[in-house]
Amino acid sequence: MRWLGIDGGGTKTAFSIYDESLRQVDRIVLPTCHYAQAGLTGMRAVLAEGTERAIATGHLGPRFGIGFSICGFGEDAEADRAAKDAAHDIAQGRPYALVNDVEAAWAAGLDMRDGIALIAGTGSIALGVRAGRTVRCGGWDFEIGDEGSGGWMGREVLRAFTRQADGRDARGPLYDLVRRELALESDFDIIGRARTLLADRTQTAALSRLASEAACADDSSARAIFERAAAEEADMVGAIVRQLFRDLTDSPAAIPVAYIGGTFNAGDLILNPLADALPSCCRLVAPVHEPDLGAVLILRDRLNKDR
Repeated sequence: MRWLGIDGGGTKTAFSIYDESLRQVDRIVLPTCHYAQAGLTGMRAVLAEGTERAIATGHLGPRFGIGFSICGFGEDAEADRAAKDAAHDIAQGRPYALVNDVEAAWAAGLDMRDGIALIAGTGSIALGVRAGRTVRCGGWDFEIGDEGSGGWMGREVLRAFTRQADGRDARGPLYDLVRRELALESDFDIIGRARTLLADRTQTAALSRLASEAACADDSSARAIFERAAAEEADMVGAIVRQLFRDLTDSPAAIPVAYIGGTFNAGDLILNPLADALPSCCRLVAPVHEPDLGAVLILRDRLNKDR
């Protein structure tokens, strides 16, 4: 059987085609299907279009399974019903699994093994799995949560700019980067720009790139953003450890923590402070597979158990 893995995140929706050996043979990327940004109708439209385009490649053949990984699934009753209806209709009788993106991230990041998956992309969330038990932390959405995510870092970039602009913090490369990126004629223009930017989580998250550029240029405010992001991410991991791995707290590096998401593209800027901030019983590990494969692994496991 061939497989279609759908990773519907806060920035994009990826449709990856896998052969019988789970080797990726093609990939299609469309805009986000997140219901809070695309709407319920838009969510269905993105999922349907991507699936149709994947089928049109000819790589899937007549028999395949679909793994739907949807950001925000399980958090809103109306959106959940819409997602379930869309997945059922799009699958057209084919086997499928529909899961939240953090569950898929765990499956892909740790290859279905026990441990903790930490996602920090447009938003942030963590999931711990142990012997079939699960504990989730974070994922309270852009407006009130998502600490340590790209969206959170984007807001911190704007805040750091204002502090450098009025002298509370020393001016560094971040100040000039923000002025140039947002085409500010006056520092106070940031107020109007922020109203527009903060209404769109994708645009806000894109500002996290400026934190990376400024930090690489040794801007102390930007480096502090990464340190705070790491502390917030480690807080989520620590909460899961206390609930799910309490008996391992005195066992050094016993619990693997897979890091997944665009925030970690900053490399050592975020990974080093995160490694330092994690409980000593945890160890950071690179994800085993790409997130697109996660829901496929869950589906394959369910099908194998049903045999």
